[in-house]
Amino acid sequence: MRNLLHFFLRNYIVFLFLLLEGISFILIFQFNAFQRSGFISHTRSITSALQENFSGFRSYFHLRTENEILSFENARLRNELSKKGIFEKVPGFVIDTISQTAYHYIPSRVITSSVNSQYNYLTINKGRLQGVYPDMAAISETGVVGIVVAVSDNYATLIPILNRNFRLSARFKKNKFFGIIEWEGRSPDYASFKEIPVHVNVQPGDTVVTSGFSAVFPEDILVGIVEDVIDSGGNFHEIKVRLTTDYRRLYHVNLIRFANKAEIEELEKSNRND
Repeated sequence: MRNLLHFFLRNYIVFLFLLLEGISFILIFQFNAFQRSGFISHTRSITSALQENFSGFRSYFHLRTENEILSFENARLRNELSKKGIFEKVPGFVIDTISQTAYHYIPSRVITSSVNSQYNYLTINKGRLQGVYPDMAAISETGVVGIVVAVSDNYATLIPILNRNFRLSARFKKNKFFGIIEWEGRSPDYASFKEIPVHVNVQPGDTVVTSGFSAVFPEDILVGIVEDVIDSGGNFHEIKVRLTTDYRRLYHVNLIRFANKAEIEELEKSNRND
């Protein structure tokens, strides 16, 4: 306390000056309309700028919650559109035109993932108790993600396209020619589109989507964009596809439950036995 008193006594002139300055400004702004108007205007500008910055700062910390809300809302809308039979093509998802309830979407969140291995995996926060089972398709807002391979009560593991064991039946959107998407273990941004004959006209920029030739992925789910076409002199093109799903930023996925999957698999199994 004594040191504090000595500090004020040593600097009382400065504090007196600041006090008188403050009183002067108050008198000026109180009894002069022009100065008061200018002061209020500048104060509002500063306050608005601070509030805007604070709002942006606060919104940044709420992005995760907002993204989760949007993910659940997107899944709900997909399910509603499917039930109502609204036939609309939107990049990233499909409305079934045969059965109004053929596909059901389950939103989930990625909790662990890898992109640097030859056999990458994803783990999501939904499992058996939430209606998840093996061989379910997983997509994001930007396209194909992967397939469920293992399930516990509350979690599931997926293999993405970025796994050497992954194979996906896909086709060109423009001409319907189909082949197989494979990842060759290099960049997480690219995959190879194989088994496309050389007589097929393929150009950079062509869109690749799922073929629908399985009981896993519906047709027309976005896979990627052709980046390069190499003439190897063989019977098939060597096609490099830039994937539309960025696995390094992947956070939300939607699982697709196909209501008629068991029926189709049983039919195919009986045909193989015959």
